[in-house]
Amino acid sequence: MKVFTRDYRITGEYHPEWDAYFSGMKPCVLDIEATGLDRSRCKAILIGLLMRTDSGVRITQFLAENHYEEDKVLDAAMDYLEENDAGYLITFNGCAFDVPFMNARLDADFLGRQLKMYHFDLYRFLRKCTDMKDRLPSMSQMAIEDHYGILSDRGDTITGRESVTLYDQYAISGNNTIEKIILTHNREDVLHLNRLMYLALADVPDIHQALAKYGFPAAGGRLSVRPKIKSFARMLRITGEQITDPVAAAYFPDADMPLTVTFNATSSSFEISAPVSSHDEDLYMDISFLDSAELRADPDCVGSYLILNPRTVNLVSRILSEYYLLK
Repeated sequence: MKVFTRDYRITGEYHPEWDAYFSGMKPCVLDIEATGLDRSRCKAILIGLLMRTDSGVRITQFLAENHYEEDKVLDAAMDYLEENDAGYLITFNGCAFDVPFMNARLDADFLGRQLKMYHFDLYRFLRKCTDMKDRLPSMSQMAIEDHYGILSDRGDTITGRESVTLYDQYAISGNNTIEKIILTHNREDVLHLNRLMYLALADVPDIHQALAKYGFPAAGGRLSVRPKIKSFARMLRITGEQITDPVAAAYFPDADMPLTVTFNATSSSFEISAPVSSHDEDLYMDISFLDSAELRADPDCVGSYLILNPRTVNLVSRILSEYYLLK
């Protein structure tokens, strides 16, 4: 196995409101190359990871020198995530490919590890939470790069499909030129995905509504939270996933806490229902039952009432989810 690193001077935040959801969590952009799409028999042969440094970002790549070094590549990537305290993943279509592929291969190689952390899939986010799919002829990464005018900045000349054929040649010959072509394709995918995070998120009209629809992190990434106001029922319904260390618990409304809460360890899910009230067209929540300095200090909190808007709905949903997870 070979390891390669390259540094770039790229700084900044993905979105002005990003830290409201991801503060204290280090992002890691991930992209894998495999010998095919079938995770039951194909192998992961290259994993590229991008993380921030004090002066920009660093891309680290783990390359198998032949078809028999998959376990080394997977183990090295998992060690890297742990040692660098990665808080969440960023991928492009990684929910469908990269993450389930890695987990299947970790199982197949009997490594006793699984990749479980909050995962922001930019492809899924843009398809589900924006109108981009209606505006672009394709939702491929390169099509979106072309939309934002950065496709021509790429330094690679091949597709992912071509890299599979090239890798078969490389595994036999160890040719340095082929090695550079494969590495460059993976590195450009990771680097340009990081650039798309700056460009695409800046175009989202309401990041709070979009993240509520996608699912934002809570409890340091242990939870993914999706709130939704049910106006007709005067209810805030919070659903989500327990990503790591799922717990089982149930709470029912009483005089102190007017909420219904269920945490299911078997399905790794949870659901919270909280009553809301309305005045004219405004919605608000009585938070007198919550001892939260963060809520009390919010500019939309008046006395013991929180005025509900996309931002405060997400805020109170995160606080409630964390409260009951840790209770």
